Amino acid sequence: MQYRHVSYSFLGYNDLLQNVQQQVFLDFFNPKAGVTYQFTPKSNLYASFAVGNHEPDRDDYTQSTPGDRPKPENLKDFELGYRTAQGIFTGGINAYYMLYYNQLVLTGELNDVGDQNRSNVKNSYREGLEYDGSLRFTNWLTWSATASLSSNKVKNFQEYLIDYVNATTTTTVEYTYNKTDIAFSPDFVGSSTLSFRPVKGGEIALISKYVGKQYLDNTSNIDPPGYGPIDPTSNRYLNGYFLNALRFGYNFNTSWAKNIGVTLLINNIFSEKYESNGATYPDIENGKVVNYNYFFPQAPVNFLIGLNLKF
Repeated sequence: MQYRHVSYSFLGYNDLLQNVQQQVFLDFFNPKAGVTYQFTPKSNLYASFAVGNHEPDRDDYTQSTPGDRPKPENLKDFELGYRTAQGIFTGGINAYYMLYYNQLVLTGELNDVGDQNRSNVKNSYREGLEYDGSLRFTNWLTWSATASLSSNKVKNFQEYLIDYVNATTTTTVEYTYNKTDIAFSPDFVGSSTLSFRPVKGGEIALISKYVGKQYLDNTSNIDPPGYGPIDPTSNRYLNGYFLNALRFGYNFNTSWAKNIGVTLLINNIFSEKYESNGATYPDIENGKVVNYNYFFPQAPVNFLIGLNLKF
């Protein structure tokens, strides 16, 4: 069990030269309990329940007013899993259900210095299955993989859009969505590492990663009825992407160093065109939703050389 007291004192000014002086006191009680049943020395079944409370970040406070101050989020986490080691295989599977109250989620917007804005959503959850495992075929060949299949939902999400009726008049359109996807939360993420060790201390590895489609905000790209987008291709989501990398490593020792490690990492070897992040600012113009979307493209093939010295 864990008891935690958090005290915030914000002094000075934010980036807009506004006074952000605030004082906040938070008390958290975060208990956790679990049981494990050992079938054999190499396999077990486990279950756990935990409560977690987390304070908002400093930016969450400074980007709001005391009257609109964000609330701490509360999490109830239920997990059930199985792990085993049989022959050349080692791995496990884990099922989880994470129930949130006042979860702080990304809105899809950026503040004036490029940080992501967050806001509370009253009721939301994440549920899914996680897998990790490895096959050690020989002393020189290993394959490891991970996968996560999940559903990440806001039960009721309220969106407020500014409607620019004309050059001098604006109104606010409010719409409630039921069970939309949490922003920046792909339903599937997977990775694979095929490792080959041709000589002592040397390694060649093929690293692959897949990230599924993810939405830029919490609306699942749905617009309020009657306000369909002007451009149907202006979607508020990031497409899924599949990346591959090669890693070459060699470790050796000398009389003056316990270990010298040299690494060459070649990222995105097939120069996949993809965006890993973005932002969105929808509004209503001439009776239709207009999406001002911004995507952050990533580099094609690129290189990273590393040197690690241990004395």
